[in-house]
Amino acid sequence: MANTNSRPTSVTVSFVIWLVVVLANILQGIISLTSGSSSDVASSVGTAPLIGGAIFAFILAVIELIIVFKMRDGRNWARIVLTVLAILQVIGVGVGAASGGNAFGWIGGVAVLVATILMYVGGANGYFRRR
Repeated sequence: MANTNSRPTSVTVSFVIWLVVVLANILQGIISLTSGSSSDVASSVGTAPLIGGAIFAFILAVIELIIVFKMRDGRNWARIVLTVLAILQVIGVGVGAASGGNAFGWIGGVAVLVATILMYVGGANGYFRRR
């Protein structure tokens, strides 16, 4: 007999994909921060926006991680927020592609799209309604 409060597999898979995407974004930010050219590092004016942007991105990533865990726990508001973030990321991938985007952006965009779809299929709607 199945537990009526158990999390659907689609939500669990979505959660894992979201975790991978957020952690990959953090890693990409760290790589971008540490791979600045030596002329940028030498100029304090050039590094201030870079460091500020990295700190801002890290704070956003922590908030996104919290939202991902809330989605896993069945909070519908978190599912809605992640859906909005997914739409923004897919739009960003499209804009990036138009300006010569990379494969990493496309892979992340597809992963977010799949994770978002999984939040709405396979018993997920009932799971979020029960919470």
